Amino acid sequence: MILARAEIGGLTVGSLHALYPEGAPLGASQRAVVGYVAACIAHMYGDQTGLPVHGDGPVVAALADGLAVVDRDHHVRLWNPAAAQVTGRPAGEALSRPLPFPLPPSGQVLDHRLPDGRWLRITSGELPGPGTLRVVTFRDITDQQRRDHDRDLFVAVTSHELRTPVTVIKGYADTLTDHWESLSDDDRRQAARIIGQRANELARLVDRLLTAATENRPGGEPAAPFDLGDALRAAVPDLPADVRHRIVLDLPADLPKALGDRHSLATVLTELGTNAGKYSLPDTPIEVCAEANERTVSFRVADRGIGIRPEHVERAFDRFWQGESGDRRRYPGAGLGLYLVRQIVEQQNGWVSLRPRAGGGTVAEVRLPRG
Repeated sequence: MILARAEIGGLTVGSLHALYPEGAPLGASQRAVVGYVAACIAHMYGDQTGLPVHGDGPVVAALADGLAVVDRDHHVRLWNPAAAQVTGRPAGEALSRPLPFPLPPSGQVLDHRLPDGRWLRITSGELPGPGTLRVVTFRDITDQQRRDHDRDLFVAVTSHELRTPVTVIKGYADTLTDHWESLSDDDRRQAARIIGQRANELARLVDRLLTAATENRPGGEPAAPFDLGDALRAAVPDLPADVRHRIVLDLPADLPKALGDRHSLATVLTELGTNAGKYSLPDTPIEVCAEANERTVSFRVADRGIGIRPEHVERAFDRFWQGESGDRRRYPGAGLGLYLVRQIVEQQNGWVSLRPRAGGGTVAEVRLPRG
């Protein structure tokens, strides 16, 4: 007697027995025919159950999604190349072992986070036939999860930060409309000034949101040598009034030229100055100084405020990140200023950093290549 197994993805689904008279053994060609018939049995069984016969066949191998077939104990019986790529587990480590992630009920979808932080979207379904096998498909949705998170955060931050200036503008506008005759000229001018200030804040916030959403820096001029000291002096008058009067410049006359986009420096100084002003008392100075070495030209914006924790010096540059959260935050802001500064500076082959200031406060430093 000769026996040939019928297998599907390493799982024995049946067998073929061939009997022959004693003393008349089968030749090699006859044995090959028996094996071929066994393979045909497996294929016919697979056609009836809808189960791929070869885990490394061209159709299964070409699938972009991970594909697995599991038994009643959730042990893997088939594991295609995409499954190995998505999970980082080759077939040798996956076959005959438990599925390395939860299995959703048949016909349902499950989003699951792996220990390494990546996300999988998993679906499963029952295979027809007498067996209790289930087919599982899955794909990496980490980028989609990140985009969804950023979108939700963008909506939350935008609604929170737009609420205050819009409320103030509407309040003063309603006051002017309803009580124009009873207001003095000074009251009217004061209301108009506040509306103008809040409108400017609103415009800057919208610019930040749009720039952050498109990840394009303002300007976009090609890098060219420019006088960093002159650029800083020229940018100060355009700062918000509550920041402008606190700026103390200490710029050497012989500062060499920097290489970058001069026009974008006004945005960088505005964001760093505004950030320094927000986290320090209104009557304390914001110091701006500059220096150079053989390779770079740099300037620093230092305040005497609450300072920054060492563990926050990098996170502060993340989009929408803030040291405090919720409606009870002491310091308003969209968490975009430092993010935009880093985008602008790094696109000019420079770098920006934060560090605690000796004696209290924070120092922001920007370095650009020498021109």
